[in-house]
Amino acid sequence: MSGNSSGMTGEGMVWCDGALVPESAAVAPASGQGLLWGRGIFETIGVREGRPFALTRHLERLRESAKRLRLTLPPEEEWRAAVDAVLAANPASAAWPLARLRLTVTGGAHPGLSLEGGGEQVLIQLSLCDPVTGPAVLLTVPWRRNEFSPLAGLKCTSYAENAIALAWVRERDGTEGCFLNTGGDLCEGTVSNLFLVRDRTVITPSAGSGCLPGITRQLVMELCEQLEIPCAVRAVTPQEAVRADAVFLTNSLRGIQPVATFDNRSYDVDDPVAAMLSAALERLRRTLPDP
Repeated sequence: MSGNSSGMTGEGMVWCDGALVPESAAVAPASGQGLLWGRGIFETIGVREGRPFALTRHLERLRESAKRLRLTLPPEEEWRAAVDAVLAANPASAAWPLARLRLTVTGGAHPGLSLEGGGEQVLIQLSLCDPVTGPAVLLTVPWRRNEFSPLAGLKCTSYAENAIALAWVRERDGTEGCFLNTGGDLCEGTVSNLFLVRDRTVITPSAGSGCLPGITRQLVMELCEQLEIPCAVRAVTPQEAVRADAVFLTNSLRGIQPVATFDNRSYDVDDPVAAMLSAALERLRRTLPDP
């Protein structure tokens, strides 16, 4: 899911603290909590042909994340106006097959480990994104997700744990890593949610596993209901993955990505249930950009 900083000839424009500025002019304050100890939240939104997908759902999750880290957010109408401004200021993005729109909010300049509000920095960036092609090679990483952490299920900017795990995977020729939680159950990928298919039933770890409540994950569960595909949301053991007919991953940029191998087990990358859901998600993107 690589992408350059602007995806255009010349410098891209970003939204920083209430104004459009060149990307190089968007700087973080030296005393800001986002820089000093990682107090920050973000959302990554897929943009196709200039249209952000599921923006309302992402803004809702951003608000929930802000409550947990006690960050103060601008009103929703300001977010929408700022997103429109960034898209308009980067007109070449309308021709991109896939772009990454990132919304970031970090804590202001407050001393120590304070959760005091005020002075939050808001940043909106748009960058060209290379679509992920082909199935994933999934490896279980040696570190555990702590489902009891106060950050469990929170999309915060402290992503060093994910980066270390993904680097470990790539050093072993994998493309994505899977975290188990402290109870030994399947949790999530480093940048994705995890689904199994067994006897035409879709299975995914519940929020109690410690996983991020992904936007695409939620849409897939809703599509299962619409298509009358059984969907179980519960604790899932690694042994169930061994017995699964298929495995797939979801996130806002990849959509639904089949898994070719998970550790030493191979899977059907053309599973009909996963293919049906993938087609339904693509139809949703094209016909209802803000479901």
